[in-house]
Amino acid sequence: PMASTPGAARAYARLNRLCTALFTLSPQSLSPSRLALSRSSSLIQKRPVFTRVLPDVLPVEGTPMEKVATPALLVFSDRLDANLKAIHKDLPPGIKVRPHAKAHKSSVIGLMQIRAGATGLCAAKLREAEALVAGGCLDVCITNQIVGSGKIERLASLASVPGARISVCVDDSTNIKEIAKAMKKAEVKGLEVLVEINVGQNRCGVSPGKEAADLAQMVEDEGPWLKFKGLHAYHGSNQHVPNPTDRKATVENKVAGGVKETLSALKTKGIDCEVVTGGGTGSYTFEVGTGVYNEIQPGSYIFMDVAYSKVLDNTSEGKFVSSLFVLGTVISLNKKGGWAVVDAGMKSLSLDSGPPRIFSLDLQPRDQLEYVCGGDEHGIIKGKGATNYKVGDLVLLQPGHCDPTVNLYDEMTFMRKGKDGYEVEKLVEVTARGPGV
Repeated sequence: PMASTPGAARAYARLNRLCTALFTLSPQSLSPSRLALSRSSSLIQKRPVFTRVLPDVLPVEGTPMEKVATPALLVFSDRLDANLKAIHKDLPPGIKVRPHAKAHKSSVIGLMQIRAGATGLCAAKLREAEALVAGGCLDVCITNQIVGSGKIERLASLASVPGARISVCVDDSTNIKEIAKAMKKAEVKGLEVLVEINVGQNRCGVSPGKEAADLAQMVEDEGPWLKFKGLHAYHGSNQHVPNPTDRKATVENKVAGGVKETLSALKTKGIDCEVVTGGGTGSYTFEVGTGVYNEIQPGSYIFMDVAYSKVLDNTSEGKFVSSLFVLGTVISLNKKGGWAVVDAGMKSLSLDSGPPRIFSLDLQPRDQLEYVCGGDEHGIIKGKGATNYKVGDLVLLQPGHCDPTVNLYDEMTFMRKGKDGYEVEKLVEVTARGPGV
């Protein structure tokens, strides 16, 4: 909980900054799962404490939005709560929701998703999974391949945490044997393994059918250390196809076809498939509609960036609202040239999926304006009304891509509705930020 006085909050913030390395806090301050994890892995003990000397700029509870130092990553709690509920609406019985935490990289938000009905979480990297388990999110599926002796040892340590249920994807026979060897060495039985199949993204995954079934058999043969759990069948590049009819056709023809072929091959071998998981924010309704999936893993629904808003807004799928924004300040104005400059550039916003969308402080889009990258530290606002800003005015920017934008920040500032507008509710650490080693 946030300290109740400004002085105490600043002291607490300084202390937090001095303890940014995971597992460097005292055992008394750790949750049971985090304590078990810190004790279980020699690879993550004796980490150095990284210190960052920063001014006292972090806001305290009750700070008006106008007083928050910029650039800042804001999460509007009322909108986040709406998305937490919306993902579970209209799902048929038997469909589990396993949100992808790579969107927010936060055990706090992960726990919110679990309390709202999620069966567990997905993580893209081992580092994310470690941070989630340390924060109390114990059921984590790593939707990627864990390769290399050091990482595989960490995977075994993570699986040994009391109460943790870890699953991992594979698409290589050698990797299966290496993971089984590490689990045996750690004396940890029953690591759940999903065989990843390539259903059209042409990234990771083996070909559907016999090749995937053969890998599943290899996993079964490595019992009791490994246990075949099911299939991971995710088509990421289908998520942002503009036409929903095209997205649906890809799922029905390519994605579901690969799953069905593999299920048939597994049945021939007599191998049970507990889970078929996949489907993102832009397509999960179509995966559910095929009847072959029993778990979905949307991630960006929690925040809704510009890329997904373009695809889903004004459609029958558009039941989510934007909850994540970067708050910036106008620092320069050129009336003759017709532009304003904000203090949020490439170090504040990911531009890989396009520029941010500009909003007013009452969360209304200002689509007559456009954001142009001005470099590392600057964003340039152009368009009709750009020169109506004054130096010192605040601007809300909806990120083009939420995942890498969140990864730029140490903390998210949650905002709530107060008596005189939005105010700071709490700060939430981005516990799994970084490249995901």
